[in-house]
Amino acid sequence: MNPSLHAKGVSLERISIFSHLSPQQRQEIEKIGILRHYNIGEIIFYEGDESNYFHLLIEGEVSVYKVNTSHETMLIHRFHAPSLIAEVATLKQIPYPASCEALSTTSVLKISRDPFLLILQNDPSISLALISSLTQKIAALELSLQRHSAPNAMAKVARLVRDDHTIFNRLKGIEIARMIAITPETLSRMIKKLKSEGIIAVSSSKEVTLILPDDLQHYCG
Repeated sequence: MNPSLHAKGVSLERISIFSHLSPQQRQEIEKIGILRHYNIGEIIFYEGDESNYFHLLIEGEVSVYKVNTSHETMLIHRFHAPSLIAEVATLKQIPYPASCEALSTTSVLKISRDPFLLILQNDPSISLALISSLTQKIAALELSLQRHSAPNAMAKVARLVRDDHTIFNRLKGIEIARMIAITPETLSRMIKKLKSEGIIAVSSSKEVTLILPDDLQHYCG
């Protein structure tokens, strides 16, 4: 067993992808895993690093992001525990296509790739759970790409409101702006414009309510 994993009070039995496994199978995975702890702002892996490990987020929250040629940071997705991170790169054995940063005190179980792939071969049920995780990641990536491919700042904001207006309750303005690669000031202007036109309502607690979805669609581009 991984002593540090149990000392942390973490059990793979509580992680959905491993919950169906026998105690012996979970012990096999723990033996090939290394528990690592990160503070806010620490980098878990950089874009271009070799993908020798599957990263299982046990505790905390992380962001996966890229930096474009203009040195602008593009937030691809935020992950909350428990979640696998960047498993596509690890499965394909290619360098990580993006970087990963801890947004809180974070614990990650790094599972050695090749021994884990052998376990997958012997247990198709884990493979199915992994496919489910990949499907969710693909959907999140498609939404992110749609927002970033918007023709202008208003289209980016409109698409975000259309796809997930509750995000304004969950995240700060500066975080939302970073997610769609605009400045916080621009985000504020676009929200005020949508509000002034009666397309959305904004409460005192920053809760956004969509009033005129057809008019919003006009701005989505």
